[in-house]
Amino acid sequence: MTRWWRRRAAGDGRGTGARPPQTPGEAQGQAHAGNPGGVSRTEPPDPDPDPAAEPGSGRRLVGGRITITEVTEGRPEREIAGVDLSAVDINTLRARSAIDRLGPEHPDALTAMRDLAHALVSVPGRGEEAVELYQHVARTQWTTLGDRHEETLRTSVELADALHATGQLRLAETAWRDTFRALADTLGRDHPDALRSAAGLAAVLEDLGRPHEAEPLLRDVLERRLRQLGHDHPDVLSSTNTHAASLLRCGRHEEAERTLRALVNRLESRYGSDHERTVAARGNLGAVLVRLDRHAEAEQHIRAVVRSMEATLGPHHDSTLTARNNLAAVLHAMQRYEDAVPILRAVLAEYVARHGEGHPATVGARDNLANVLIDVGRHDEAADLLDRCVRDYRRVHGPGHPRLRAAEERLAWLREDPSAH
Repeated sequence: MTRWWRRRAAGDGRGTGARPPQTPGEAQGQAHAGNPGGVSRTEPPDPDPDPAAEPGSGRRLVGGRITITEVTEGRPEREIAGVDLSAVDINTLRARSAIDRLGPEHPDALTAMRDLAHALVSVPGRGEEAVELYQHVARTQWTTLGDRHEETLRTSVELADALHATGQLRLAETAWRDTFRALADTLGRDHPDALRSAAGLAAVLEDLGRPHEAEPLLRDVLERRLRQLGHDHPDVLSSTNTHAASLLRCGRHEEAERTLRALVNRLESRYGSDHERTVAARGNLGAVLVRLDRHAEAEQHIRAVVRSMEATLGPHHDSTLTARNNLAAVLHAMQRYEDAVPILRAVLAEYVARHGEGHPATVGARDNLANVLIDVGRHDEAADLLDRCVRDYRRVHGPGHPRLRAAEERLAWLREDPSAH
């Protein structure tokens, strides 16, 4: 059986079975908890393309409020107390109620637990809890409904997305492959859900450092959407940006630049300069320009992207952090090292707070900071950061991965070359 939808066994350090959903009071007690190659001291952090996220349900999570009203005969009703509830609180109460009334394997209880998992996955420090709930729902649906039932497939998509979001990249790859195959067989390769799952698989492959495997998948998604929807459909515009970002990761910089310049112009005409699609494409164009050594133009684009994202998404959003990382990359390329360091320190701190110390995004941010610190001359601090990166890359990617080799080479250079100190 495929392991990605089963919770890890006791031999992996965890028990079996699903952890029951927590009430809001119980939950309060829980702790919330692109990389350069070679040893060159002048290599900037990689600009990180920011394709629009396609996988997942796209549901918006909202909270609510419970009010207590005093009703007295002959008098108007009067609110005497109110309690604000987050999306996690509301979905926890719904899941508990469904389990108590119907049992943990009833379809309605499973749906409620899936909704709770969807709410939890975006809460810092509770991603693992979300994955365990998803795995319980998926395991039960595989047994009771079958692996090709629409509810099982929906859970599989959300679980694969959650595995990716929590940094379990190799499990996420397996999950997306199985889910993509099931959706394509059941619904057809052109179905929107099959195309979204293909994009999800491609995103994991890119994070695993295998962009050349991801690019054909994304090109196929774009071509199929073009045939079905036409050039101006929003899904086609988003796919064009995602594929261009993949071209950048593959080193096809001139091709990516041509695509992105044309796309930015179309998006600005249709949506305006501050729309999220325009900003995402402009950010990718800035990342391409860094790689083409057109730094002044790149800085102009990326600073505009940072301003837009901070205003619309907030300073802590992952896309905002990507844009700030890209700004540091162009500053590093312009040898403005002291300007780049505080940006990268702040980005690393945000990733640690949002995703934890060992998440792949955190590891990449730590690697980028180490690379700039080498040029600043803070070699001891850079070596400490790279030592942690080596351990994490070995854990995430396994031996022999290019990112691991690059970090090992730079760490060895720092430790062995007297001129580095």
